[in-house]
Amino acid sequence: RDKTLRNGIVFGAHTANMAVEGLPTARHVGYYAERAIGGAGMIVVEPMPVHRAAVLTRGNFSPSDDRVIPHFRKVTEAIRGNGAVAIQQLYHVGQHADADNSFHAGWSPSGLPSYHDSDGSHRMSEAEIEETIDGFVQAARRCREAGFDGVEVWAAYHSMLDQFWTPWSNRRDDRWGGSLENRTRVSREVMT
Repeated sequence: RDKTLRNGIVFGAHTANMAVEGLPTARHVGYYAERAIGGAGMIVVEPMPVHRAAVLTRGNFSPSDDRVIPHFRKVTEAIRGNGAVAIQQLYHVGQHADADNSFHAGWSPSGLPSYHDSDGSHRMSEAEIEETIDGFVQAARRCREAGFDGVEVWAAYHSMLDQFWTPWSNRRDDRWGGSLENRTRVSREVMT
């Protein structure tokens, strides 16, 4: 909001797997600065998991730690200082989280297996759903404090939000499943 891009070139988010102990490094600063210097009008920084159950790769950013803020501030300063708008992508992969990398069982609406492996996932309790919603909120707060101009909430490719939307993967019969209104409740609460 209230940002004008210098052009229509958007550098989209993709996982670079360069985080060290969950923190952005000087490699991130240089990587994103080069994209801004190269002319991108907006840079969407690689996905940040919003909860420890959301981690997909070992090089992901730390999902729930304020230690990321000063490190991300260096990234946003490099992007914005070179004329681009800085956006952070937030995500939760739900049943597709990798327990080998996150050291935490994957969470999903209905406890279904991942298409990545046979580890399966844990059917989320209502408290865990609320914890995940709060994870999105806290991640957005960290992004604001780090100087990002906004966030992008990833809901594609059968991510957790998409898993809640889809009757095939959301087999719940409580206020989080069943009707379209219930299946979209998590997304609506994340966005408000």
